[in-house]
Amino acid sequence: AGNGNTNNSGTTDEGGDAATGDTIRIGVLTPLTGASAQLGNQVAEIYQMVTDIINEEHPELTMAMAANAGIQSMGGAKLELVIADHKSDATTAVSEARRLISEENVVAICGEFTSAIAKAVAVVTEQYQIPLVASCSAVSLTDGTNNFQWFFRYAINDETYIKDTFDFLDYLNENYDAGIETVALFSEDSEFGANIVPLEEKYAEEYGYEIVETINYSSSATNLTSEVMRIKEADPDVLLMSSFVSDALLFFNTCKEQQYTPNFIIGQRGGFIQSDYLTAMGDENNYICTTASWGSDITTAVTQELVELWANSEYNSEKVALMDSHVKDAMNLLFLAMAIEQAGTTENTALREALLNLEYDMDTLMIPWNGIEFNEYGQNTQSNGFITQYYDGAYRTVYPEAGASMEPVYPMPEFAY
Repeated sequence: AGNGNTNNSGTTDEGGDAATGDTIRIGVLTPLTGASAQLGNQVAEIYQMVTDIINEEHPELTMAMAANAGIQSMGGAKLELVIADHKSDATTAVSEARRLISEENVVAICGEFTSAIAKAVAVVTEQYQIPLVASCSAVSLTDGTNNFQWFFRYAINDETYIKDTFDFLDYLNENYDAGIETVALFSEDSEFGANIVPLEEKYAEEYGYEIVETINYSSSATNLTSEVMRIKEADPDVLLMSSFVSDALLFFNTCKEQQYTPNFIIGQRGGFIQSDYLTAMGDENNYICTTASWGSDITTAVTQELVELWANSEYNSEKVALMDSHVKDAMNLLFLAMAIEQAGTTENTALREALLNLEYDMDTLMIPWNGIEFNEYGQNTQSNGFITQYYDGAYRTVYPEAGASMEPVYPMPEFAY
């Protein structure tokens, strides 16, 4: 692909468009069944809500692309989502990505939030030379390891999340006399967790924290008793967890069986920000922290409008609260629409150029980052994160201080055994 006048995405190197009639087809590749299906379906729902906002006139909303109906630079062309289920399986994801491009004629793909699957799909989008815009966090996607030219990540990656984590530990020591000296690392062993551990080791050394235990485990584990006992024996001041839903729940149930409450827990998103985990944990999740790229307590007009829209939306079939995991993915669809508007075409190279050099007003975006500026590997270097702590039914921003809606609580109260 890319060596002739036309590639298989339906775009042409000489400026043709892959819009069909008055529509522009965007591929949404996400798990609708299998592991992570609940989040995948929620992502599909919020994508549809954002698509309809863009396609219709909503001058009452602050969000970019809301005031006018459709893509103005292309005569009001409407976005059409083509949603595919990859079932949380990389092989299925690859075949579905090929189908979306070669048969459904999508001009770009978004929706994927798992690093291992995004890496597999990126090989396909490189071959066909169409944009893949994703929010999964593995550093290896944008550090030159794979040298992807068609992968774009506006959200922060794991390195920023982990640096934020250790900045927060310093903040607790300096402002709350926390006395934190030791950490333990507890990570599932797929692309997600495996990429985080080296970063935690790097920043622990740089910031002067002792690692007293490192545990890598399978997210499909059915017993974590020995692992919990090792953490209990090591007794870290802070436990850093990279876990999905089922394994995080298994860990906490095992902690209760062993009558053990960690002093403090900071999760790295994953299962910690998914609604099925939060529903299962209920108030037992109080005072557990997670890194985040968004919070519902951010006071910008766009954030508060979205929170209210989603809460009362017919798209929100499960009536769940708007979460970080929803917003950082929905941003990608908005960025694609903005890039198409800016380019005035869906031709692949022009769309790539617009994604890399997006014109924006930060006040109209869902997440108020420092800015948008890409490095050579497709990573926005101006995105920034937050630390949130769960209390009374929601995660609340506790760091950085300027954006905090409550003070952090350290250490955690004991679980109810």
